[in-house]
Amino acid sequence: MITTKKMIWALLIAAWLYFLLPATATLFYELYHLTGVGAVYWGYSGFKAAGYYFGNWEYKWLACLGAAAIILLLPGRARRATGKRSV
Repeated sequence: MITTKKMIWALLIAAWLYFLLPATATLFYELYHLTGVGAVYWGYSGFKAAGYYFGNWEYKWLACLGAAAIILLLPGRARRATGKRSV
């Protein structure tokens, strides 16, 4: 079942992939200089490479639509019965 919450998440993640992947690398770079943690620099390197290659890929719009479609098609959480019966 496609809910409003799923639609919002799908749009946010697709927009993040399309527009903000290189900006995320910059945030990791600045965070590395603030903290000095080596693992954060690895995150910067990964996002920098992903942002560059994904940005130059001619099918990036299709990948963003595919990611949004996968989010929309994921099954939701099953709701528990409360044990109360309506009479």
